[in-house]
Formats: sequence, C-alpha cells, structure tokens
Amino acid sequence: MSTMKTPPRNGADWVGYNLKITQHRLRQRLDAELAPFGITAPQNAVLLKLAGNPRVSNADLARAAFVTPQTMQGILVNLEREGLIVRTPHPEHGRVIMTELTEVGRKAVAAGTRAADMVERQMLSALSAEEAKLLRDMLKRCAAALEDEEAG
Repeated sequence: MSTMKTPPRNGADWVGYNLKITQHRLRQRLDAELAPFGITAPQNAVLLKLAGNPRVSNADLARAAFVTPQTMQGILVNLEREGLIVRTPHPEHGRVIMTELTEVGRKAVAAGTRAADMVERQMLSALSAEEAKLLRDMLKRCAAALEDEEAG
C-alpha cells in the first residue's frame, strides 16, 4: 500500500478540505431537519448518548457532541429547561449528577434518530452500499491514524 508523500497543491483537492465541506453541509442539513423539534445537532447527539446510557458522564457527553465540557454544561441547562432531561443528585454520591431523559426527551430521540438517518441517507445517496461501507471504513482508519499520532 502506498502512502502519499506530498499534499495536493489545490485546496479543493485536499481530502481534509472536502471532509470539512461535507461535515459543514451535513451539520446544516441536520440542524434544518431537527429545527421543527426544537433541538440542534449537538443537543441531538447528547440525547442519543443519554438514550444509550442514562448514567453517562458530562465529559462523555461533551465528547459525543464534539463540544467542550463548559459548552456541554450550557447544553444540559437548555435541555433541562426545555423539559427533555431531568438532572438529579446521585443517591450515594452527592457530587455526581444523574441525567435522564424525560418522556419528551424520548420523543425527541426518536425524531432525532429519524432526522439523522434521513440526512445520512441523502448524503450517501450517490454511493453504492459497498462504496458507503468503504468510505465508513476508510474514515475510521484515517481517524485512528490521527489518534495514533496524538498518542505518539
């Protein structure tokens, strides 16, 4: 397998540039699809993460939504104010706050999942199933290669 020695000279040919354009358009479409439900893409990511693990830490929620812990605190305040989550002190660990979905939050998760699935299908509509799988696998490998560089 060959590795690329020099980056392309034209910015539009850079893989990273095209990834960023795709990510930006994906975020715009997802926000547009989520707007009728009163949630944003980061809020949707938090709700989806909570649906899978109601005892997840705020740090894990921040990583799932690609935001800082400080921004996550604001997201959680907004979600609680909108009645999508309930935050209560842990019965045994006073400093630990548990975050759980309300019934409204569970409905938002279902709507958010449908919206995310629809936007992803649209994004991948020009690809075959095999190409979509290859793209997903290659992106995972690229992310792992960058993660390895951070550790090393």
